[in-house]
Amino acid sequence: MSIPSPVTHSESSILSDRTFFDDFASERSWEPGWFADFRKENWEKACKLASPLRDERWRFSQKSRLGFSKVTGLDSSEESISFESSDPSEGVCLRKLDKVILEEPDLLGGLQEFSGPGLGADESFHFARAFFEAGFYLKTNRDATVKEPLFIEHNPGGENLARFHLNLIELEPYSKLTLIERLSSSVGDSNGFFTNLTMIKAGEGSRIERILIQELNSQSTFHNLENFEVCADAHLSNVAVHLGSAQTRVESKGCLSGEGAEFDISSLALGRGKQLFDQRTMQHHLAPNGKSSLTFKNALLDQAKSVFSGLIKVENGAGSTNAYQSNRNLLLSDTAKADSLPGLEILANDVKCSHGATTSKIDEQELFYLLSRGIPRSTAERLIVLGFFEEVIEKIRIKDQLESVRESISNSFDT
Repeated sequence: MSIPSPVTHSESSILSDRTFFDDFASERSWEPGWFADFRKENWEKACKLASPLRDERWRFSQKSRLGFSKVTGLDSSEESISFESSDPSEGVCLRKLDKVILEEPDLLGGLQEFSGPGLGADESFHFARAFFEAGFYLKTNRDATVKEPLFIEHNPGGENLARFHLNLIELEPYSKLTLIERLSSSVGDSNGFFTNLTMIKAGEGSRIERILIQELNSQSTFHNLENFEVCADAHLSNVAVHLGSAQTRVESKGCLSGEGAEFDISSLALGRGKQLFDQRTMQHHLAPNGKSSLTFKNALLDQAKSVFSGLIKVENGAGSTNAYQSNRNLLLSDTAKADSLPGLEILANDVKCSHGATTSKIDEQELFYLLSRGIPRSTAERLIVLGFFEEVIEKIRIKDQLESVRESISNSFDT
């Protein structure tokens, strides 16, 4: 006789069913005992999460639209992630997570110490830790410089199926690398659910440039959860491009834990139809002389919607902080909508912090100028959007990837 599930959600999910979890766990009985305990602990936490009637972390967004109530099972994780491993002589270890679990699980001993962004999608965070089967493990040696970019491909689940990737990245002091992640759908119109949980620790004096390009199909649900720790004198740059999915929840938290840490995060999203881009961020300064910069830009057509909620938080003792936050939204139709909630929480003296948010419609004079020269309206809008996004696009410093992003944005106006 099965024990009833401890579901407390307003909308139940098969992921919360105890029998479903027990069946999943039994298929992975080969894992170390501490791994089994880790999965069970996180599954129980996910199941205990109630859905409060009012939660500011979901303000202006329908939590049910991004939930798991329609999930009917887990998709096989075989071939859900692919990359070419670098030569070990380059000072980097890049491996698929399932291989690490099977062959060297001790490398993941610090997994329990990593926390999520904690900006609202806690259920997705704990389900990802309970049900992940794929993802990648990346670690550099001290002083290593990886000259060529590392490329990783992610693929989501199939019809009504969920897939969870967990990615661990650790840079030893004074190492450098560039990482490019692409997320695309192997099935053109499936309404799969994909959670990509990433944790990055940039050690003292290290540098990492990460580029994430999301082009999932127009029926999928995507949760992108990121927690970044930037140590003393380290620099972490993160550029995200969101063009696909039916609904996306982004949670990005950067913790500047060491003196002189630098964190630069940028994002662009192009919404069409009824797409939803729900973006939550935090720049968390814990040490002095830190610098963070955030630029999020959304261009919305048709009935697309964006939500941005960002917080710059400066703790006591994090003096001489320099933090900036900008959210710009461009509406290309009367039915598109953007909500923006920037915020500051300053507990230290001698800081320089600023934030700004704008939502505007397309400049009619600029549009008229292009139309008057015989340029079709769709082409004119395409040029205006590309110009609007250029501040983010130009941060992609790899030429072929930069041109690929420009082409994908341009092609979006032809569909």
